[in-house]
Amino acid sequence: MFDDTKIKEANDRLEERLIQDRLEWREKIKDLIYKSKSMSELAECQVFMLSYRQIILDKLGEFKTTIYKRKATWEKYFKESWRNYSLDYDLKLTGGEKAQFIKADLASLKIQISLLESHVEYYLECIRTLDNMAFAIRNRIRLEDDML
Repeated sequence: MFDDTKIKEANDRLEERLIQDRLEWREKIKDLIYKSKSMSELAECQVFMLSYRQIILDKLGEFKTTIYKRKATWEKYFKESWRNYSLDYDLKLTGGEKAQFIKADLASLKIQISLLESHVEYYLECIRTLDNMAFAIRNRIRLEDDML
């Protein structure tokens, strides 16, 4: 049977880690935005922007793999729980009742999946921001060249 306690503890640690990760990336991107104001730092800004984009893409792959594994675990426990509620439970439950009981039993695992999916969305937004910065830098350089 599914042990919810370990997953709840893991979720607390995961949430803290994800919050910290978001704070770090927010600062990195804000620093790039600040540096992009200076023409003398645009080259460095471009290098960091591309590097950060690649790092985030690598992290996205890792997170998506983890999500896939967690969903497989959820499916496995859903199947096992369905069987247990069908054969070993004291009351006869309808299919809808079984599904609701199982979803309640597996709620902490579903929360973990949601936390990971939310972080994937955050990374995708970071990539969009970095891509927009690339266009902004290119336009800034073009404007500077036109002024000369």
